[in-house]
Amino acid sequence: MSEHLEVRDEGPVRILTMTGRPKRGNPLSRQLARDLVGALLEAERMADIHAIVVAGTPTHFSVGADLAEVHGMTAAQAVLDDWLEEFDRFAHARKPTIAAVRGYAVGGGFELALSCDMIVCAEDAHLALPETGIGVIAGQGGTQRLLQLAGRALAADLILTGRSLTGAQAGTFGIAARVCAAESVLDEAMAVARGIAARSPAAIRFAREVLREAADHPIRQSLRLERLLASLVLDTEECRTRVGAFLERKATAR
Repeated sequence: MSEHLEVRDEGPVRILTMTGRPKRGNPLSRQLARDLVGALLEAERMADIHAIVVAGTPTHFSVGADLAEVHGMTAAQAVLDDWLEEFDRFAHARKPTIAAVRGYAVGGGFELALSCDMIVCAEDAHLALPETGIGVIAGQGGTQRLLQLAGRALAADLILTGRSLTGAQAGTFGIAARVCAAESVLDEAMAVARGIAARSPAAIRFAREVLREAADHPIRQSLRLERLLASLVLDTEECRTRVGAFLERKATAR
């Protein structure tokens, strides 16, 4: 799509790779953010794409905001330009998203990964929200999503001190869904994406809605939505086909 972002499709999976160009650490410039969201929106319109993997280079997922752009930006300009809102689109994507994290995922880079449905992380990756050290705070959902995943104590530690976690620690604390050797991260993320893509798209869509609802709203409201969507998915042709095939296999095995 641009020098910032390479887009390729492998079967039912779209891979968005931040290239490390023109700046090595993949700082999240407005252009890179627009390219990421544009590629995501295009994938959402493609019937044959069922999952999306977001990756960086072997050394950097992303170091976060492009400080050259941020420097001198006024609060009014930030609000009027919808700054910091781009990655809400990943958090509310219509198709599953997996962050394949190697190297450094710092500041907005960590927030982008947290916006995805799950993180597949290298054991030796570095994840941090160090913004308070330069007089700003995480503003693309990082504080809230980290709090949901890891709890208040760890979120406060990382946000207030800027402490970095390794990928192995991120797995221990429930931030990363899967942790593996750095050279296996993209393969593992692709295996996850293909596994998701092989399942019922309607069921996956409804299940993700329930997960989001549980994270964003009180449990009573989330349970009502869960029951509603669990009922609605029964009306899909794919549900009937897959359940029927399962019952046939079970009957044959007797």
